[in-house]
Amino acid sequence: MAGPLPTTNGAKENNLWKGVFAVSGIMITLVIYGVLQEKIMRVPYGVNKEYFKYSLFLVFCNRLTTSAVSAGFLLASKKALDPVAPVYKYCLISVSNILTTTCQYEALKYVSFPVQTLAKCAKMIPELTLVLTAKEEKIQLGVFL
Repeated sequence: MAGPLPTTNGAKENNLWKGVFAVSGIMITLVIYGVLQEKIMRVPYGVNKEYFKYSLFLVFCNRLTTSAVSAGFLLASKKALDPVAPVYKYCLISVSNILTTTCQYEALKYVSFPVQTLAKCAKMIPELTLVLTAKEEKIQLGVFL
């Protein structure tokens, strides 16, 4: 005779642990990524103690690695590599992403990673204020929390 069927409580607990694992993995990865970014851009290298100058090269290496890993996972999962939307629709997003990442690396020459992260998070405050004032209808504050 087979054992008892898993209850929904056990399934919820399993999903909770999967979520905790996923969030922890993402947060740890982003912290390591930020520390490495700051080290590359703020620590002098070589005999002459020069700083890294070519942010666009770092962005290129980052995107190349990300594309290779993503393609590897797609191939391993036997999913199609064909884009869902036409390629030209990805162009604007790709260009803006490359420009913002290059600016992020350049900014690390002047401010630390935590300051940069706080500034990026704080930009939401004026954006939310603008949305609240520009909308004619009343919006519940809980929507933004």
